Formats: sequence, C-alpha cells, structure tokens
Amino acid sequence: MSWYSQRAAEILAGYPPGLRQVTMTLIVTDMRTGEDAKKISNALGSLPGVTSVNVVLERRWVVITYYLPQISLEIIGEHITKLGYHYIHKS
Repeated sequence: MSWYSQRAAEILAGYPPGLRQVTMTLIVTDMRTGEDAKKISNALGSLPGVTSVNVVLERRWVVITYYLPQISLEIIGEHITKLGYHYIHKS
C-alpha cells in the first residue's frame, strides 16, 4: 500500500462506506504565477471524481476535494507532475 493510499484509508476509517469525499492540501513548490495557478486548477478540475480545486497562490497551496473511489491522490499527483510541477502533500 502506498503512503497516499494508507493516508486516505486513515482519513476514511471513521466514516461510513458511502462517504468517500476527501479534501487534501498540496503545496506546489514551483507554482509562482497566476498562469501557473490557472493551468493547475483547470487541469485538476477536469479530472473525473474531482469536485473542487482552490488555489492559494500566495502560499502555493492547491486545496483539492475529490471522491476517493473515482480518483486517488496518487493519480492527482501524477497529473501535477505531468504538467511540469512538483508538489508536497500537506494535509
């Protein structure tokens, strides 16, 4: 089990099986401009299972809410990497 899957399982442990919406904060270390923020927000927002993406450019945060059965944090991270950015999982 990957670190991301394990963390998601820990978060979901206290919830009934039907509730699988997860919100995570990622720090995108090289997101510096409004254009970077827009690119990341649009790309992640179009992924199936993602319900919201909020970018806090000043802190380089991406707060993403998604349905775990449809998409995982690992897949979201892969998409950020494919866009040419690096991220750190915050919470």
